[in-house]
Order: sequence, then structure tokens, then C-alpha cells
Amino acid sequence: MRHNLKINLTICFKSKWHTGSGEGGFLVDRLIRKDARGWPCIPGSTLKGVIRENCEKLSRTLGFPAPLNPHETEPSSKAFALLNTLDSPVDRIFGNKYQSGNLFFRDARLKDKPPHRYLREQSRICSYRKLRTAKDQHLFSTQYAGVAEFETRINGYHEDLAFVFEEDPPCAYCLLIAGIKMTDRLGGDKSTGSGRINIRFDTIEYNGEAVSMDTVLDYLDSELYIETRQTL
Repeated sequence: MRHNLKINLTICFKSKWHTGSGEGGFLVDRLIRKDARGWPCIPGSTLKGVIRENCEKLSRTLGFPAPLNPHETEPSSKAFALLNTLDSPVDRIFGNKYQSGNLFFRDARLKDKPPHRYLREQSRICSYRKLRTAKDQHLFSTQYAGVAEFETRINGYHEDLAFVFEEDPPCAYCLLIAGIKMTDRLGGDKSTGSGRINIRFDTIEYNGEAVSMDTVLDYLDSELYIETRQTL
């Protein structure tokens, strides 16, 4: 059976945030990532990494088969196996080193033109964490963006995912949606209070039919799901 998922999201930042471009300028050491319009954006790869990590944590909490280590390099490991032979729903939809998971995250882009002086710079001193002292000649500056709303889309196309009822979304998709919902920080410098977000689901569609968040959460919490999840 073929499964199609389409999710439209709005990401609302509640604090300053930074997604690095990997480049520095004349006055700023760490520049923020920008799109073709010169507006700040959030790379889809950043979203995918954070959401996958949340899905792995949630998977262990709910009792799914444990996901594989995505950084495994041993050729004989399941990191190089066909996806339909893997036990974890996280591996089935996100993929491994051998096969793509067919889960696509679009870059998140600003809904409206950013206001004047939307970007600001802040200087910090690098320190020794254990000694709690500043490193000599390690002053650096970072470019941050302010509070704003971004929109993005996630699409998934998969074959033969496990489900309890045929008309309901597969367990792997419900796990993904719950993993997105629990994402509350994004970007760099999260440990210093940056990147606090709230994610709003604009639409969730499975095989062309609308799905509500209540349906997903009720499905994950159902007695029938609890009885069968170890074999999914």
C-alpha cells in the first residue's frame, strides 16, 4: 500500500534565533542563513535533524523498536539494509545510508517582509566550560533574527508502512507528527535561550484526506495501538 503525507506548518519564534550560514563578514563572525531574497530562512536540513532527534526520543518513550544509529559505518549493520526490513518506524520514514526515506522538508521562509533592523549582532566570549574562565583572544560576534513567523511544508511518500486501521495514518506518520509537535527550540545557541519556537499545524493530509491533531494523539494513545506497537 502506498502512503502519502502532506503537512503545512507555521513556525513562530518567541525569542531571538540563529541558523548559521557557515560564513562570516567583515564585522560579524557568524552570519545568519538567508534565502534568494536576502531574508533570513531556516534550512530544511535543520528542521529534519531536530525533528528526527525528537522522533527518536519519542519512539523510545512509546515503546517502538529502537532506531538505528544514523552514523553507523559498519557495512554489515542494518544501516545499509533495505528500509522494508527495518523494525523502527523512524528508520522506515527517515531512511538510512542505503536508501532514502522519501521524507522531504522544505526550507522555512518568512511569511512577510522582515521589518527594518530585523537582524542584530551580539558579541560573546568563548569560555572554558570546566574552568568557567574566558579564553584569551576568543571574542566573537553572532547575527541574530527576532520574533517572526515562518511557513514550510513536509511531504512524505512511502510504501507498506504499518498501521492498525487502513483508513488511519500509519504509526510512523503519527510518530512524526507528535515529534514535530514536541519541537520547542530550533537553530544555534539553544543552550543560551535562543531559538524558542511554537509550531502550528495549518493542515495535515494523509492520502488526500484531512487529519486532525486530536486523531493522531488519540491513535497513539489507543489501547489497540499499545497492544500491537511492538510488532509494527
